[in-house]
Amino acid sequence: MKLKTTYYQELLKGFDTHVVATKSIRSGNYYTGQVYEFLGFLENNRILDVRRIERKHTNKYYDLLCTRQKHRGKGFLSQGSINGVLSTLRMFSIWLQKTNVLSSSFDIPANSKIEKQGNNLFALKREICTTDQIKLIYNACNSNCERSIIAIAYGSGLRRLGLVQLEESDVNFVAGNLVVIESKNNKTRHVPISDFFLNVLKEYSLERLRILSKHKRKSKAFFIDTVGQPITGEMLNTTLKRIISRTKDQALIKKQITLHCLRHSIATHLIDDGQTFEYVQSFLGHSQVDTTTIYARKRKIKNYYTI
Repeated sequence: MKLKTTYYQELLKGFDTHVVATKSIRSGNYYTGQVYEFLGFLENNRILDVRRIERKHTNKYYDLLCTRQKHRGKGFLSQGSINGVLSTLRMFSIWLQKTNVLSSSFDIPANSKIEKQGNNLFALKREICTTDQIKLIYNACNSNCERSIIAIAYGSGLRRLGLVQLEESDVNFVAGNLVVIESKNNKTRHVPISDFFLNVLKEYSLERLRILSKHKRKSKAFFIDTVGQPITGEMLNTTLKRIISRTKDQALIKKQITLHCLRHSIATHLIDDGQTFEYVQSFLGHSQVDTTTIYARKRKIKNYYTI
């Protein structure tokens, strides 16, 4: 069924272009499909402007998801699938803010926790880099862009989506921080940048302007490629793998480090250095301090097995 209103058709088209540019065509189909269904729900309930969305509407949509049959196979949507839809709607809400369609995000029900069967610690495992390994990764960078990616992914603990969505105006060189809109809770926060990494970002920022000028392009995205196009999430992953392969450190290569591992690494290092859970919670943008204490529990488990 096609969306009836031109307004929603244009919003969906714009969001699809954004997702394809920042992720991939395959991802675009996935996320756009979920937003398409949500906009169809709004139309059916005569809510023809996203600025009119209220909590009662998103609660009603959540209830609908809980009773909806799967598109393929039998049965209802799993809680994991429902959580995926909610995360997509948060991404959509952030995009609406970034494009000035909304001045503030609409309320979206929180993801429900999924009970895990058994006591499998390995299922919860996330690789952590040592500080020496972080230095190896940083020293293996070949460009200011690569150094800036590591500076923000590790130094400021941003998620991959945060790196992709980061705009030039989000980097405050005077205050020494980043302005980040979290995809998980739609909250705006200011993330500090160390003086060392701030100088790295300044050098890249000048290089970025030269690239845009050379190719006669305009881009809000902070991270761009060598021809001035915004860097996608897949490109960030490929860049990190390339950097790690240059270290020629087999132990590091075998760890299969991702950008999110760098986020976990800085959190662990901050706790190891004696920072409070509350500070690390604020630094990472966790809504609950319980999420932050996971890092401390993991350190205790690791220390126990290395004695």
